[in-house]
Amino acid sequence: MSNSQDGADVVGRFFDAFNAGDIDAAFATLSPDIMWTYHGPEGKIPFAGTFRGHAGVRDFFDRVSKSIEIREMTPRSFVSFGDQVYGRGIEHSVSLATGREYRLEWVHVYHVQDGLMTRFEEFIDTAVVVDSLNA
Repeated sequence: MSNSQDGADVVGRFFDAFNAGDIDAAFATLSPDIMWTYHGPEGKIPFAGTFRGHAGVRDFFDRVSKSIEIREMTPRSFVSFGDQVYGRGIEHSVSLATGREYRLEWVHVYHVQDGLMTRFEEFIDTAVVVDSLNA
C-alpha cells in the first residue's frame, strides 16, 4: 500500500469513527498538534476559524454541537497526492437556533503524516450555513 493510499485510509477511519459516534477512535487519527480550519465568517458561524491540537478540535466540535445537528456527513470520494488527501462529500444539518435545514457539498483538504492527520481544511458554501443559523 502506498503512502498516499495510507493517507486516504486514515481519513476514511476518521469518518467511520465519527459517523459511528466513536469520538475517541476519531481523535486517534489526529495528530496531537493538528491544525483544524473551517473557513467562513467567524462573526456569523460560531464554529468558523482555526483550531489547534486535540483541545482545539474538541472546542470546534463543542461549538458545532451547540449550533447545529449534523444529520449526515458523508464522504463521496478521496484522492491522495503524497501527504495530501482531497475529499468531496455532502452534509445535511439543521440549525438549533432557527430549525432551518441545509444541504451542501463540501471539499476537504487533509494532510497526513506518519499515519495521523496533521491539518484539515473545509471549503463549503458558507452563505448557506449563515442563512440557516441566522433568523
